[in-house]
Amino acid sequence: MRIFSSKRRIVAATTAVIAGIALVPIVHAAVQFGPSRPTFTWASPATYVTFNSITDNPDPSIGDERTFISARDAASSDMLTYSKNLTVTNNEEVLVRVFYHNNAASNLNLVATNTKVKVLLPAGSSTAPQGAAYISADNANPTMVWSTMDFSAGGQPFSMTYEPGTAQLWNQQQHGTTLSDSVTTSGALIGYNAIDGNIPGCSQFSGYVTIKAIVHVTPPTPSPVFSCDLLHVDSQGGRTYKYTVDATALNGATITGYNFNFGDSNSVDTTANTTTHTYAKDGTYTSIATVKFNVGGSPRTATCSKTVTVTTPATPQVLPATSLPNTGPGDVGALFVGTSAFGGIGHYIVSRRRRN
Repeated sequence: MRIFSSKRRIVAATTAVIAGIALVPIVHAAVQFGPSRPTFTWASPATYVTFNSITDNPDPSIGDERTFISARDAASSDMLTYSKNLTVTNNEEVLVRVFYHNNAASNLNLVATNTKVKVLLPAGSSTAPQGAAYISADNANPTMVWSTMDFSAGGQPFSMTYEPGTAQLWNQQQHGTTLSDSVTTSGALIGYNAIDGNIPGCSQFSGYVTIKAIVHVTPPTPSPVFSCDLLHVDSQGGRTYKYTVDATALNGATITGYNFNFGDSNSVDTTANTTTHTYAKDGTYTSIATVKFNVGGSPRTATCSKTVTVTTPATPQVLPATSLPNTGPGDVGALFVGTSAFGGIGHYIVSRRRRN
């Protein structure tokens, strides 16, 4: 394996900064890779065309080349945050990176042909989805290699969608060259000097494919809510009462009916939340309203109760009307005459006393 010259290392470092390539150690998650294949070292490369089978790449962001897909927040100003176990949030834009390397020794001049890179993003909503990357070439052994990485969103289910037009190729010759959107379907052709599928053997011809994707966290499904909240009992006069029940049915729960038990061995089923009842006799009764629900196809119930004391109001006593004796006109005249005569007598007596 030929090592970069000092000049080439400077170019590679510049490319890494432009591409946003992480050059720090990454804590690897329990990712998967395949197929099972012979492995090689930096000092002892392959003698044939094979991709990503070196286990000790000196770039600390790569190390074992068999796990070659990673990602970071695309909006982050920190270029050193690529991870193989990335926590994401809703509507976050993620930059996914795929490293490729034809491990054939440089002195063999073995060129991989029709080389393609494919990235599969989490499509269905899941709480722990994986992204996957594939590298293939017609004359490689094996023809295709693959690796996965883990995403998470704090236990919430989510999916990711590719942003068309964001696939790019990064190497010493291609600094952000646009690749085909087929990168997320059948695979996009890559290359070194041109997008022709040709990748020579040796690390100086290795590089990255990056794409951008948007995270879609699935809103949590609210649990059904159903309850009997309050039973109102209102007197209508006498022993008649009106019953009204308040109930709650949310998030898929529906009310299917009501049962009112009046506490005197009488009850009624109804589709209305109100009814009336007349008690046959006085007493204290505990009334129970049962609200019937359909919750996800299953019947459920909830109850409210109220105690009412029934008393018959006493009938008010009607007293007979009182009246004065009927004296009539003659009696009034006689009363007047008698009074006048008595007054005259008094006047006569007083007058006589004054003269004497």
